[in-house]
Amino acid sequence: MGNHETNEGGATGDPFSRFWLDLMSKMSGTPFAPTTAQVQDDAMKRMRQAFFDAWAKHCDEFLRSDTFLDTLKKSMDSALAFKQELNEFLTKALHEKQMPARSDTDSILLVLRSMEDRVLERIDRISKRVDALESRKSASPPDSRSGKRQSKGVPQ
Repeated sequence: MGNHETNEGGATGDPFSRFWLDLMSKMSGTPFAPTTAQVQDDAMKRMRQAFFDAWAKHCDEFLRSDTFLDTLKKSMDSALAFKQELNEFLTKALHEKQMPARSDTDSILLVLRSMEDRVLERIDRISKRVDALESRKSASPPDSRSGKRQSKGVPQ
């Protein structure tokens, strides 16, 4: 809504403009009459509230505008592109000096983590197998084991 558009009551839609029109219409009857502190305080509060309302409305409109959002997106895209180019440049410079770059250490850490996961999975499987073997060994009665040995001809 523009500053010159009017609403149904005939006053302008902008609260800041409404405040000033109201203030000027009240002051036109008594231009030099002194006002009390209460009236001045109310006027200042209304003026401050009208200013903040108008400022918030305009800031909200600006921050939600397509132009601002497109500019913000382009700015973030260019910042990311610059960061990638800088990382590539620094990595290339480090590789030319035969020094490890962050990407190198990151890839080594990734390999080590995957190896650690595989080793831990293997240990878990072996631990389950050992537990299963121990439970089978403890579940079988000792007499039956000695009987099997005798049948095979194994001395006791």
